[in-house]
Amino acid sequence: MSPDVRHHLADALTTAADELTETPVRLATWTDTQDLARIGADTSGWRTLALDEHGIEIAAPYLDNEVRRACLAVPADQRGTPGRYKPLLAEAFAGTDVLPDFVLERATKGGFNALSYAGLVQHAPALRRLLGPSSRLGAMGLVTDGPVGAMLARAAAGQATAQGALHMAVVTEVWLRQLEQAGARWEVTGRVAAA
Repeated sequence: MSPDVRHHLADALTTAADELTETPVRLATWTDTQDLARIGADTSGWRTLALDEHGIEIAAPYLDNEVRRACLAVPADQRGTPGRYKPLLAEAFAGTDVLPDFVLERATKGGFNALSYAGLVQHAPALRRLLGPSSRLGAMGLVTDGPVGAMLARAAAGQATAQGALHMAVVTEVWLRQLEQAGARWEVTGRVAAA
């Protein structure tokens, strides 16, 4: 983002924080709840895409409300430990044969970096066109060509990049372009906007 956009964003964040009527007792609990809500919304979208386009049903039992409530009832500082991966999951399912032992004994999370970088390398020309001179984000002054081009070049070379930031730029650019074609209508209720 350009410095001007970062300053506007910081001001908006400060304003939103000032409007909070209730301070979270424990920030970790609030953050975890927000993260779960975001993951749930993403999973719901993936479920629809997988079913409609591929006939695959996605199950997300760990996002069940009962499971979420049980996990969030445990204080945040007791939900994880440096020496043990997913201790709540291991305790809840130990000896039940619901989950295989290799899942409960796992010490790492699956990584998709190799696939992600392979996709970035394969689609680098399309991404350069998308985020290049005709970029809607660039025209709005939200991103600048130099840093975006450098990040795409690093990604195409298989070097470390801020993939989260790149992903957000790509999806926002695609969304802006779709808005131009779709003629979207927005309805705002309170602080929530819906298409």
